[in-house]
Amino acid sequence: SVAIRSTTSSRLAMPICVALQRSDAMHVWLIGMMGTGKTTVGAMIAEELSLPLIDTDTEVMTATGRTIPDLFAESEEFFRSVESSVITAIAAGPPSVISTGGGAVLGPTNVATRRSTGQVILLEASPADLEARLDLDGSRPLLDSRDDTRRIAEERLDLYHSASHHRIMTDGRSARDVASEVLTCLAP
Repeated sequence: SVAIRSTTSSRLAMPICVALQRSDAMHVWLIGMMGTGKTTVGAMIAEELSLPLIDTDTEVMTATGRTIPDLFAESEEFFRSVESSVITAIAAGPPSVISTGGGAVLGPTNVATRRSTGQVILLEASPADLEARLDLDGSRPLLDSRDDTRRIAEERLDLYHSASHHRIMTDGRSARDVASEVLTCLAP
């Protein structure tokens, strides 16, 4: 289990939980749709916990030397295979805060790996909020239109819920506020 102590953070200006550096400490996995703030919130959490931040999409690009859209152009199946390998490797590593790709929840092995190696926090947002946040510029391979955002969110909602230990709604909230709530979720 993760050893936790309470302290006051000057950065977040409220009581938070800080994991002590221990060999049995676990990961903090952030899951959710594209645009929910996983990477931004993850950076804040990582700083507070003095843990590295790992973004699985970045790790996939590093491992393959290719962009996410390029990998999807080959096939989504190929991308998901690389993504699963990256998640397995990260899970075997030292405690970290991990921002996962929105579709990583589609792989049952990914879900089991994350749930068994740390706390899984779902960052949720309404389709309307996601649409306002996402830039549909072609950099997100599965999103060509606002309809895609709603369809994918609806298709994955039950998967996200069953994969997570905690759920946090991000609509209308600052990243700092969401990060503070995530840290509260990590308290014993």
